[in-house]
Amino acid sequence: MKKPSFIESTGRFPPMSEVRFDPAETALLLIDLQYLDASADHGLYGRMRREGKEDLCAHFVSQLPRVVENSKKLLEACRARNYRIIYTKIASLTPDGADLSPSYREKGFFAPPDSLDAEVLEELAPRPEEIVLSKTTTSAFTSTHIDQLLRHLGVRSLICCGVHTNYCVESTVRDAYDRGYGVALAGDACASLRADFHDMALAVMDQVFCHVLTTEEVLERLG
Repeated sequence: MKKPSFIESTGRFPPMSEVRFDPAETALLLIDLQYLDASADHGLYGRMRREGKEDLCAHFVSQLPRVVENSKKLLEACRARNYRIIYTKIASLTPDGADLSPSYREKGFFAPPDSLDAEVLEELAPRPEEIVLSKTTTSAFTSTHIDQLLRHLGVRSLICCGVHTNYCVESTVRDAYDRGYGVALAGDACASLRADFHDMALAVMDQVFCHVLTTEEVLERLG
């Protein structure tokens, strides 16, 4: 009789190996925490609210304080322990957005260089020695040199947070895992337009592409 596979006998994939939190080999990756798409008063959501479309973004806007607060906790803890800090932000290289991916152009995800929308939120502003990568696609691995950068820095594990959970965060996490990086995702330092989008994305990724942890769990492992 054929022995059932792990998935057949348990109904799930084998558990992932633990992510190693080592300052020499781990980076904090803050994904798209900028005025374009992570501010209630600017960018996409400021425009939606001014146009009377508050209902479409009400859940996301309500989650932003939590996302920013938890991301700041991670940022301060990683800085204090000399972890590498890397930011991604949606920003074109050209003033007219000619270099945007077709999907970003179609959806209006456009932040010209040197615009406020292209800036990281003030509460999470990068220091001069920290790395900021501009991207024009959902995954940071598609339109930046982040993979080469991480390998040159000796980074093997990522701690991730940012927006939106089921778009840029999920795309980046999946691509990181496929390239061999260990990923810990602070689920309560992320948000989506809808609660079910956020919850489903975390459920799909956990123990398949990453370890979904709370901010406090990440902080405990850092400490």
